[in-house]
Amino acid sequence: MTAATEVVIVDDHDLVREGLRSLLGRYDDIAVVGEAGSVDDALTVVHSTDPDLVLLDLGLGDEDGAEVARRLRSTGVGVRILVLSSHDTTDALRRALAAGVDGYLLKSVSVAGLADGIRAAAAGRTVIGEEFLPKLLADVAGGGPVTLTGREHEVLGMVAEGLGNRDLAARLGISPRTAQKHVENLFRKLDVHDRGNLVAQATRRGLLA
Repeated sequence: MTAATEVVIVDDHDLVREGLRSLLGRYDDIAVVGEAGSVDDALTVVHSTDPDLVLLDLGLGDEDGAEVARRLRSTGVGVRILVLSSHDTTDALRRALAAGVDGYLLKSVSVAGLADGIRAAAAGRTVIGEEFLPKLLADVAGGGPVTLTGREHEVLGMVAEGLGNRDLAARLGISPRTAQKHVENLFRKLDVHDRGNLVAQATRRGLLA
């Protein structure tokens, strides 16, 4: 009999972890061997249980779940990592893949779809939710992918709120010149020349919720 795929669930909500454990318990070939709600706890549990796969949420309270992947990869741990997230933008997908994850599914996936994704990722395949296909095609049609830094994401959100450079600077604790530079970088990356088109292009590309 083939051994069950051993999974560690990483999510900052107790109810989500308990729900996933219960749902995955329906399958004889998947065994939840640990769970964690923070980056440090996740690393500890993974090192102590040596699972086949980590089922990872990207939002761990105030922490970035992708840090789990980055730190595991930096130490050479080869565990498979499958993201299960509510973040449905191609930018979130690309940042997660850049951190070293092996797949990305949305929390809207069916239980059977999640089980299939776990099996596929554990078998060495890259798993991407089918919902991303039209978004990725739209990126190609719009001139290719756009990758923003964390600070650029902050600035973009504030521009969408209607804040000018001085208000941006005050909120972020930076100089107006630095704020202006961030906005100019956003203009360059999204190939636009004014704030209205910046917000419109960012929305179309899924960079704004």
